[in-house]
Amino acid sequence: MNATGESAEATTLKMTTGTKALIWAVRGAAGVALGLALPWILQHAASWPIPYINALQALGSIDSPFMVAGRPAVLGVIGLAFAFYITHEAAQLVITNQSIQVTEGDDTRVIERRNVGGVYAKGGKVRIESREGRILFHDDVEGGKAAIAAAFTRHGYPWESIDRGSRVAAQ
Repeated sequence: MNATGESAEATTLKMTTGTKALIWAVRGAAGVALGLALPWILQHAASWPIPYINALQALGSIDSPFMVAGRPAVLGVIGLAFAFYITHEAAQLVITNQSIQVTEGDDTRVIERRNVGGVYAKGGKVRIESREGRILFHDDVEGGKAAIAAAFTRHGYPWESIDRGSRVAAQ
């Protein structure tokens, strides 16, 4: 606490390394699984009226060792690329008594406290609105609803909770 009774420390809400690793593993494994299942999927889809299905079936029926190993490897790399993009673009919030610093990917912006009219969880996302009702931030934030609410209220932001259709200010 400083001389005015305010906490001088910042609170950071961000995706943990464990969560990132889980996303990378799941997306990579999903790509590999799709690569392994692709011939079966294409054979099953042959009865559907899909344009260019013959070309897709031909691609899926190649049994050369390069294609058998290459399909899962390439789709696994594509799955990892999506995972790295998702985790890189995940929002990180640094909350202080004066401002909220929002970093998404390589972009950082600051929301001054005087501009914040309300903060609440909506649809699994955190929403920060101005006093006039303009949306300043609306995205997923890691940490769980209770931890996120505690982070904002610790710094004196007006956290509001929406539970079962009612809007009740947090104490």
